Amino acid sequence: MGVFYMDELTIKRAISFGVSLISLTASATAVRAQDLPAATGASESGPASDEIVVTATRQSETISKVPISISAFDNERLQRDGVRRVDDLVRFTPGLVLSRGVTGSNVISIRGITSGAGAGVTGIYIDETPIQVRNEGYGAGSAFAEVFDLERVEVLRGPQGTLFGAGSEGGTVRFIQAAPNMDALHIYARSEVATTHKGSETYEGGLAVGAPLVADKIAFRASLYYRRNGGYIDAVDGTYAPTANAAAVYPNGNLISFTPKGVVRKDTNSDNALTARLAVEFRPTEWLSLTPSISYQRTRQNDGGNDFWTGSSNLGNGDLSRLVFSKGSAATNPALIDIAVPDKESAQDRFLLYALNAKAELGSVDLISSTSFFDRANRKWLDFTLIDTFQFGGYASPPAGHKSASLYEVGQKNFVQELRLQSSDRNARLRWVVGGFFSSNKQTARQNIFNNFVDKLPVVFGASAGGDPFGPGTSAIVNALGVPLLPGGGSYSENRRINEKQYAGFAQFDFRATERLTLTLGARVAHNVLEYDGIFRGPFNNNNPPLGFPCPTAGGCTPGTGVFTPLYQDTVGLKNSETAFTPKFGLSWQATDRDLFYASISKGFRPAGVSAKVPENFCRPDLALTGYADANGRSAQPASYKSDSVWSYEAGAKNKLFDGKLTIDASAYLIKWKNIQNSVFLPTCGYGFVDNLGNATSRGFDLAVTVQPVDGLRIGANASYNKADYDGAVVTPGKINLYPANSAISAARPWTLTLIGEYYWSDFYLRADGSYFSEARGQGATDPKSPLFNPRLQPDQSYTAINMRAGVLKGGVDVSLFVNNLTNTRPVLGAAAQLGGFVYTASTIRPRTIGITASFRR
Repeated sequence: MGVFYMDELTIKRAISFGVSLISLTASATAVRAQDLPAATGASESGPASDEIVVTATRQSETISKVPISISAFDNERLQRDGVRRVDDLVRFTPGLVLSRGVTGSNVISIRGITSGAGAGVTGIYIDETPIQVRNEGYGAGSAFAEVFDLERVEVLRGPQGTLFGAGSEGGTVRFIQAAPNMDALHIYARSEVATTHKGSETYEGGLAVGAPLVADKIAFRASLYYRRNGGYIDAVDGTYAPTANAAAVYPNGNLISFTPKGVVRKDTNSDNALTARLAVEFRPTEWLSLTPSISYQRTRQNDGGNDFWTGSSNLGNGDLSRLVFSKGSAATNPALIDIAVPDKESAQDRFLLYALNAKAELGSVDLISSTSFFDRANRKWLDFTLIDTFQFGGYASPPAGHKSASLYEVGQKNFVQELRLQSSDRNARLRWVVGGFFSSNKQTARQNIFNNFVDKLPVVFGASAGGDPFGPGTSAIVNALGVPLLPGGGSYSENRRINEKQYAGFAQFDFRATERLTLTLGARVAHNVLEYDGIFRGPFNNNNPPLGFPCPTAGGCTPGTGVFTPLYQDTVGLKNSETAFTPKFGLSWQATDRDLFYASISKGFRPAGVSAKVPENFCRPDLALTGYADANGRSAQPASYKSDSVWSYEAGAKNKLFDGKLTIDASAYLIKWKNIQNSVFLPTCGYGFVDNLGNATSRGFDLAVTVQPVDGLRIGANASYNKADYDGAVVTPGKINLYPANSAISAARPWTLTLIGEYYWSDFYLRADGSYFSEARGQGATDPKSPLFNPRLQPDQSYTAINMRAGVLKGGVDVSLFVNNLTNTRPVLGAAAQLGGFVYTASTIRPRTIGITASFRR
């Protein structure tokens, strides 16, 4: 992607230009502010209106008139709330949860419907293109659009299977990019500089421009944006050893004694993002518009994500660090081989989205076509030194120069075509939309593990170098696992490929039975076809390892031949197909122009899939224990898994009281989840697969309240409660208990609460928000009822985070000072056990960050 490459100097110059542009514009505005239109959201007279127009029903309506539970954020509110990435939406969106894994995986969920296995449970859209991934391999995670030149973000709660299809079981998140405008010149520029407590600087610069090129015929929208988030975790060097009094030191987070040697890299966990977009709208006639566009995004993570070692950190004073391992050289250490892996972890995720949207206004109906191609490549290096050290050497600190690293690669190539015919008269008694959908999604998931010391070890799994079964001159790993390392020191390799096609037809009808009462009936029929290949190579995938046993063949044995010919448990050419039907029934009563009450019953589903075969020789005891066997009684996993589905029952109300000074948006729901796609982990051999195990119930409510008691003052509150439990014990065919009865589906927090206050006077404003997150529920390793319970781990801690902003808003110029995480709270999040349970890692929220934002909008 050389056309999009920008070096650091170029980026800094672009940011400097953005700041200069804003400064010059501010000066000009002071002279002729009366010539500029006021911003459509926050203005000089007070806070922004919440009457955002959304397309959650595939037709444009103000949010207060849409009979579903939805949160929407236009561009001005995103800036006002300090939302810079999708993670920031969580504190302003009831029911939304996002968790990230160290391998680059992520799980976004709504209303407790969450899963790290099988297909995604939450629909993710950029404009009209679904981009969510399957949870395939160990590094899969969905991409999210960066938050800059977006017209709005919509979060739809509850199943959206009728209009948004497979995977929207819990809800749908839609990133809607700014469109070209035929009317006038539009400019949006933003720059920000900030510093983080005991961390490095954060900065950004972005510019978006839209304008007509030919009056009423051609218009464009173009944007360029870069942001760097400074790091706050140090990479350190040192050694460790298990402690004799582990229980005594656990309260400090240590089961090891750590001896530091020095800081290798300061503030190593920085990340950055670069986006660019161009859209052009053509109107060859008054009734036809064509809008081709191309969007580019590249994000980079510099070393290690946001996890730190509790044993090397001091969370109390904010000194956070993680131990890193540098590779040695065979030239100076004969116990090593040279491997082409980086010393530090890193990640890069880039995508290109090509789209062509067409709209024909045909009298009382509109014909809309959306064609798109999404091309994504995700690449991440993860340090495996700790894992391989434990496998081959136990709990001791690795010798200097030992290094293992894993490369995860996830790819997506998605083609989507949707065609809709829908009514265009908002006041018609019958409003309707009918459509067809086709997608061809190709997803790849690769992992390769490289190691520089295993090949020279004298003993591996009881087999000796030069010993049985292959004799003098052979390495210990060959005598143990039967094959040498792959080129470049590779011990493990997997290549998974999924080709998935979906054909669907859908329709929704809204019939106004009376002036105030509307009935909704919708349905979608989808046919999914999936093909799966999984190719596995390397010593750790050999299903016929000698394990150091004597050679049974007269005349000796040769690696890779005879009785020790390697056997790989590949999965090639497996197919799966199914047809799903997802109906929706709704009732809404517009009691007054300011009061809407609604209820709905809707179904959602996620498609079936295929699991890669686990190595039988390694995993046969685990399969026997869990009761998985084929028709002949031989231990075997299921080759595929079925779709699962939810039925959601929801009631809600949207009200404006006291002449609109008080608004209330409330909903309550009950969701029944059947035949859940669950991970079955085989603890001895370390592999796993997906099976349909267990049913669950999710229940709760979402609430948003806004009050404007006097001019210029706005006070808001968002609250949500969710409890999602398995209905009974989740057991394997062999009656092994995976999850106890009534245990939590995930380690989510039952309660979240956000309070927001804004006050505008003259050209100035003050804003503050505080978010409370209750302690997460115990699940798996943190659930005392679970067979996986680890008493040294605790659920994510409860915490409260406070953000404040003060600024000047004059015409289209907005300059503000802000502080995020005012109290510098540092909750322990995502605690995990490594090294057989002796090393513990965790993360926390970004420490106190202080900065200045300047923007211009016209």
